[in-house]
Amino acid sequence: MNNNGRKSQYLQLDGSQSGSAVNMDASGGQHEPLSPNSNAAFTRGVGFEDQYTAANAAAAGAGAEAGRRNTMFGTLKEAMGVKPSNIEPLDMRTKARQSMGGTGGEGNVEKGTHEHIEAVEITGSRKLWVAFTWFTTFWLPSPVLSMCGRMKRPDVRMAWREKFAICVIIVFMWALLLFVIIGLGLILCPRQYVWTQDDISNLNTPKKSYMSVRGNVYDITDFIKQTTHGNSANPGRPDLLETYSGYDTNSSFPIPVRVACPDLLSEKDDPNYLIYFPVRGATDDPEAFGDNRFKHYRISDPNSDELKDYDFYRKYFLPNMEKFKKGGVVWKMDWIESMYKDNSLFWRVIDKEVFNFQPYIQAIKYRGNINNKYNILDERFEKILDQSGYGTADITQDWQGLNWDAQTRQRNYDCMKTLFYVGKVDSRESVRCLFTNYMLVAFACVLMLVVLVKFLTALQFAKKPRPALPDRFVVCQVPCYTEDEESIAKTINSLTTLEYTDNQKLIFIICDGNIVGSGNEKSTPRIVLDILGVDPEYDPPGRDYLAIAEGSRRHNIGK
Repeated sequence: MNNNGRKSQYLQLDGSQSGSAVNMDASGGQHEPLSPNSNAAFTRGVGFEDQYTAANAAAAGAGAEAGRRNTMFGTLKEAMGVKPSNIEPLDMRTKARQSMGGTGGEGNVEKGTHEHIEAVEITGSRKLWVAFTWFTTFWLPSPVLSMCGRMKRPDVRMAWREKFAICVIIVFMWALLLFVIIGLGLILCPRQYVWTQDDISNLNTPKKSYMSVRGNVYDITDFIKQTTHGNSANPGRPDLLETYSGYDTNSSFPIPVRVACPDLLSEKDDPNYLIYFPVRGATDDPEAFGDNRFKHYRISDPNSDELKDYDFYRKYFLPNMEKFKKGGVVWKMDWIESMYKDNSLFWRVIDKEVFNFQPYIQAIKYRGNINNKYNILDERFEKILDQSGYGTADITQDWQGLNWDAQTRQRNYDCMKTLFYVGKVDSRESVRCLFTNYMLVAFACVLMLVVLVKFLTALQFAKKPRPALPDRFVVCQVPCYTEDEESIAKTINSLTTLEYTDNQKLIFIICDGNIVGSGNEKSTPRIVLDILGVDPEYDPPGRDYLAIAEGSRRHNIGK
């Protein structure tokens, strides 16, 4: 029974989306036509054509009331450009449309008494979205969703798949953001296990002891604690080994020039492997020889079988210390330039490798360099090394521009790499390595600027008169879906206290569907009606309205 006490007929119509309950009184109940002053709420609705057919069937034999309804629907039809002659019977249109609609390939909707599928043209964007949805959910067959997920209807299963696809997009965006923050920096500038000489000098405690030898860094913390090094004549006691901690110890492991450069220094020039760099007498720098440490010369311990081998460094030192190796030594380019420009020292960079040619230049300029016995490198390269401060310390272009054959170039490179190499240029502060840091700082500055601007615009340094309330109408829209009664009541009550004139304030409450929220005993529309004090027995009549859609979807009915 409706509110007028007359018998009503209820007709449930479901479209390709959610259905809308339509209260049609075949005996003259209240059902107002659509007009500019009609109250309307946007809900998910059904197609006009199907409502038109069903409404005529329900109103058959209703006389003048049915005629009035047909006139009203005819007006809506004309507004949408649909002619009555183009409307087919429901069963014929249903058969023709069984393979179309919004199920996304899930099959036909299981039809109830008045359920059908409406023919709607599928746009290209919708096809792409459906394809992506199936691409992300193909691993979960529909029978599994139907049995395990209790999703019997194809449209419900498709809705679940679309929500899952949206979640995949969100997770992908999160992963992309994390990649930009973390991964991009590691790709542009992979992690480098390198230390500067200052870093090494600070690692000289019993708990952490590092040393560097010819551009490599070694952790000797546990090595120096052992008492099995050396021999009875020259024992490697921990107190002696601690003198290596925190230092560059190249001088303790000299390499005979003939061993390092066999193609540049012949047996005739050095039959007894006596030429080393640096040359004593050519420099007065005590650190160049490290006299406070044991020298691993052949003559340092005649009883040592290992030191008797002229190639002690490569045959014994490198294999034994490989397990203690931690990384490489790096030098800042500014420091290298300072050594070259300000201190007149012969530090050079070739292809980002750092070489200390100071011992070599001092040896070839030494008065004891008889018959140029210390001039082992190519003369053309020596001229590049001694440029009297001209240019920069990076001589890569000069090195590549030398007009010599590949064999000569390789022999010179191998020689100086063994004798004079001290590390690489530190690239950790290059633009490439700091790009992500700059990017994050820029983002932070933008956010701080926005906050600052909003803060400054909110400042008021003087009292300002409170403006009068505008003489305008205010609409407070409250969308409701699955909220409980307490939340909805608080929202409505808070809006009623707004300082606007009551006769110019409208609280417009929209219930998006006949949903029963979690923990609620009543549907959301019923909760709102109870809060507003509506009779529990009263069922509001359906209202026609034009929705924002295309074709027959424009017509909808809401309560």
